[in-house]
Amino acid sequence: MYFYYFKLALLSLRKTPLLTLLMIAMIAIGIGATMTTYTISYMMSKDPIPSKSANLYQVQLDSLNYEFADNDILPNTIAYQDVQALLKSDIPKNHVALGAIQTEIGSIDNPSIERQTLEVRTATSDFFAMFEVPFLHGAGWSEQDGKDAAQVAVLTKETNGWLFNGENSVGRTFYFGKDTYRVIGVLDDWNPLPKYYELSYAAFKKPNGVFIPFNTQIKNELLTLKLISNYCWKEPDDQSFAALLTSECMWIIFWVELSNAQDRDQYQAFIDNHAKEQQALGRFPRRIFNKLLPLKEYLTDEEIVSDDSKMAVWLAALFLLVCLLNCMSLMIAKFDAKAGEIGLRRAVGASQNDIIKQFAIELSVIGLAGGLLGLLFAKLGLMAAANTYHYLHSGLMQMNSQLLMGTVLLAVVSSLLFGLYPITKASRMQPSSQLKSL
Repeated sequence: MYFYYFKLALLSLRKTPLLTLLMIAMIAIGIGATMTTYTISYMMSKDPIPSKSANLYQVQLDSLNYEFADNDILPNTIAYQDVQALLKSDIPKNHVALGAIQTEIGSIDNPSIERQTLEVRTATSDFFAMFEVPFLHGAGWSEQDGKDAAQVAVLTKETNGWLFNGENSVGRTFYFGKDTYRVIGVLDDWNPLPKYYELSYAAFKKPNGVFIPFNTQIKNELLTLKLISNYCWKEPDDQSFAALLTSECMWIIFWVELSNAQDRDQYQAFIDNHAKEQQALGRFPRRIFNKLLPLKEYLTDEEIVSDDSKMAVWLAALFLLVCLLNCMSLMIAKFDAKAGEIGLRRAVGASQNDIIKQFAIELSVIGLAGGLLGLLFAKLGLMAAANTYHYLHSGLMQMNSQLLMGTVLLAVVSSLLFGLYPITKASRMQPSSQLKSL
């Protein structure tokens, strides 16, 4: 029976090709605009590490003086001398200090490969385990390598591709600025969105091309100020790197992984006790106020997903609503024109439910066609957005399988929902009054 209704739907659509194309186009345009904006907003706001996001916290310390303090808002970086103290705690399952530098990377084996200037993430050894970073070859550095400030590096798959032609480069060396570093690991595809462990400005950029131990950065006195949030309420004594390390400049991001509420409470007490000790030494002049900011709260506080993005989704949804209302008026006109046919079907025994099923199938076909065309429009919209916002991570402009299926389902459901009134109106037509017009 449903196959019969499907054949009737195709025949009906063929009889009114212009009207059919208009309805499909309206649904497709509305769906395309909505899913383009929704996809970008969804990819920006999704949980980047659902397996442990509830256990990851950014450490924020209030070492500010009264002049630079801003109520309950704390910097999302901490000073080097505080990092040294926090790394001594054995409460967290993992803890990571993060810095950043920029340098030239080049091939030793193949001088014809042009050097590239890359952003380098410096991190303590727990980084890869804490953030569940997948490896294609090798592994991250050991805790001992970190302590020894070894000149070792982990490359992303992309960096390994141009530097070593995608081969297993573990054990090979390359130029790192004026020095040489040894590769100990190559990452597999890893594109967390948003890039939650970074500062907010880099949340949607590509991952850093190279990773080296944090202590290696310190030992070799490497620093690129434009890549960090260097918040100094008290300037260093001089311009030397050593003066920066002993200053009140906050430039290091610090994350911890705490397995349960008990560990969280213990670690909160630990950082508060550290602040009290420092206060006794003349630091932390204002108060004891420190935060363990959960990952999801951090993403919200940093406004990783802007209000403009959310507003764009609502505007696109309103546009879809307008398209569907126009489509509904076309449906009413189409079904009114079929009054004689409906009357004849009712006269030969078709029930009201039969008419509803027939037109529901017809609208489902229209919705399906509109959804598939809407997918094409959405893809074109995402390609345009990728070209316009080329500095953002390309992963933001990709629809996953859930979004693909959701787009088509939304189109079908929308066409049926907005077709309820036209269908109901058509099914209630009395056969006697319509047959007279035949």
